[in-house]
Parts: sequence; C-alpha cells; structure tokens
Amino acid sequence: RMLLLDRRNRAHPEDGVDAPMHSEAKRCPMELRAEQAVRVYFSLDKTRPLGFETFFLDILAYPPKDRVPQFMFMAEMMSISTGLLLFFVQTLATFEDEMSKLGLVSAAMATAAVLMFIGVSCMLMMFGMTASKVSSSVKHVFALSEGFVAPFMGFVYAVHLSIAAFALHALDSVGGTLGVGVCAFACLTLVFIYFYIGVHVVTNEALPVYHLSFWNQMDLVNGIAWVTSGRRALTERASRELDALMRVLPEDVRRILEEKDT
Repeated sequence: RMLLLDRRNRAHPEDGVDAPMHSEAKRCPMELRAEQAVRVYFSLDKTRPLGFETFFLDILAYPPKDRVPQFMFMAEMMSISTGLLLFFVQTLATFEDEMSKLGLVSAAMATAAVLMFIGVSCMLMMFGMTASKVSSSVKHVFALSEGFVAPFMGFVYAVHLSIAAFALHALDSVGGTLGVGVCAFACLTLVFIYFYIGVHVVTNEALPVYHLSFWNQMDLVNGIAWVTSGRRALTERASRELDALMRVLPEDVRRILEEKDT
C-alpha cells in the first residue's frame, strides 16, 4: 500500500509529472498565485514585493520528497521552544493586590505573552495536521510557507514580551543596583539574539530579504548582515544566492520558470 501511495505522489500533476486526463488550462487560484510567487522569487524582479513567506520558499530547491519534512522539522522545533518559554513566562503572569505599577505592567506583558504562546501552539498543531496531508507540489509548499508565517511572527513577538516582562519583574522585585543590572542583562540578551540572527542567519538569506518591501528591509538584523557580508550591496548578495539556487532547482520548479520564458 505504501508503494502505491508513493507512486501516486510521484505521479501528482502538480509535481511536474504527467497524469492522464489532466488539463494544463485548469489551474486553481492558489496554484496560479504559487507560480507567480515562484517566478518572482527566483528572479531579481522587484515590481511585486513578497511577504515573509520568502524565507521559506528556498525549500523548493530541495528534492520534492524532502520538502514537507523540512516544514515539519521547523514546526517541531518551534513547538518545543514555545512550550519551554510558555512554562517560564506563565510564572510571571500573576496579579496580586496592591501591586506596583511596574509589577502590573510586567504581569500584563507576561499575560499577553502567555496568550500568544498558546495561540502559536494551536496554530502549529493545525499546521502539522495540514502538512501531514499535502503533497510536496509547488502549490502546497507555497501554502505551507504562507501558513508558517503567522506562528513564526507570533513566536517572535511573544519572545519580546517575555524578555520585557522578565526585565521589569526583576527591576520591580529586586530593585536597586542589582535590579537595574538584571534588567540591563535581559536587554543585552535581546541584543545578543539580534546579533546572532544578523551574523549567522540573515547573512545567508539575502534573496528572501531582497524580495521584502523596503520598510521590512530597514531593521537591525539586516544592517548587521550587511556589515558581516563585507558591506556588499543586497542586490549583489541576492544575485549570488539566486545563481546558486538556479543550479540545483528541481524539474517542477524549472518547468514553471521556463513557462514564463516561453
């Protein structure tokens, strides 16, 4: 039975394999959107900026059988991190009588972070259920890329709220020089995280950053990546990444790009 399912997946029309009774003229709106996004992403065309799903579209350069597992791996890692941070920040989301204003703000931020982490956990569960049922076609990879943006951004904002809540809680609980020191160290932790992302992550993501809107490009991590890459222009770095991707593109992605050329 597994062999039969494998053959069906490999004969899926959206994977670039011909199947009987399949009309190329009949394409759903999601398929058309996915093909348009692929043509934009695997080019230096800036007429239509893409969203944060660009950070996951390079998964299309993987062999089809490895695409969905990559999304499942990312969802699993984020789910584990969400649970650990939720366990930590929920201890700060406590309200008591006669709380100071600083403690009240800290508890409110922690409560918001808890709710966001719960929302991220629910979204990741639904994302995993969806990813387990789809094929590795371009349309489905694009849909998964879009679907992963919401929990990813929710996780990022919840982490910021958690660090801010911890810093304010330390300042309110300890007070004095020690409290200020703990608060400053919490802020430095956030700076270290941004520095790590800029040096080790965004430096290798020039093409996705290139396809973002102008305002999304103007942040700290992109500036750090620019310095780390030897102050080379974003267009130059994106062009090199594009050349490297074009050499390893699978057949189904190449077919979409060739349709644009013809």
